[in-house]
Amino acid sequence: MNSSVKVLACPVCHHHFTHFWNGEGKAVSAFGYGLDFRLLPRDSNRVSDVASCPNCFFTYRTQDFQNRVPENLRLVVRSSSYQSIFVVESSEERRARPQLALLTMFETRGLNPRDLGILALKGSWVARELGALHTELELLEKSDHYLDEALRRGLTKGDPAMVMYLLGEINRRRESFLRAREMLTFLGNNPRYRYPALLLTVLIEEEDSTPYWSQHSPERMEQNSPKFRGLFPPLRSIPPRKIEFSLDELKEGLEQSDGDDLRKL
Repeated sequence: MNSSVKVLACPVCHHHFTHFWNGEGKAVSAFGYGLDFRLLPRDSNRVSDVASCPNCFFTYRTQDFQNRVPENLRLVVRSSSYQSIFVVESSEERRARPQLALLTMFETRGLNPRDLGILALKGSWVARELGALHTELELLEKSDHYLDEALRRGLTKGDPAMVMYLLGEINRRRESFLRAREMLTFLGNNPRYRYPALLLTVLIEEEDSTPYWSQHSPERMEQNSPKFRGLFPPLRSIPPRKIEFSLDELKEGLEQSDGDDLRKL
């Protein structure tokens, strides 16, 4: 197990604290793909990538803790709105709140809304692994807001279809099924997303908000799966608090079905 305990010095309040970092799985090739482009197991257990000072709640990526913090970020950390992020009751939700805090820090930096939307989406994966379903929903709502803004302002980095597809999937997860259906309508008959959009359409019609993953990435399900051409590949749901994934799980699904490098964001 490639894990270690790091001692970090908070650049805001200078408090020293320990942070558990888990590097296991970082170099493991993906064997499954979420409908929201999550790579499994590579994107599993991302919680250790972000650290939060237990004294002042300054939150950032672990590798950036040694950098100087601009005064505007210090003011954000000391603000009541930022501090209120961590006022939650359950331990699961508290462990997931740094994902929202990190998003707040990047909001202050004025990032492209498309990038903020992706950051919020990835944070929602962490929240689900921790069983923090309220925080997961908040992050999905943030992701919806920023990706929608990116689409309206034309800040999609040359790939509006990807943003429309993700808006369809994110709103399905939020149980905003009408909006999800509208996003897929705007997507049209884009050849790259036609098949995964069909999968989402069926799930939307069934009002199914469960996160799913399959053997093939959403944009390659049909192209790379000739045996599933015109059919639905077996999808595996991702329950809360699931931090370990086995290739055998997916193989089991494929065997049942027989019986009856993802583009980086």
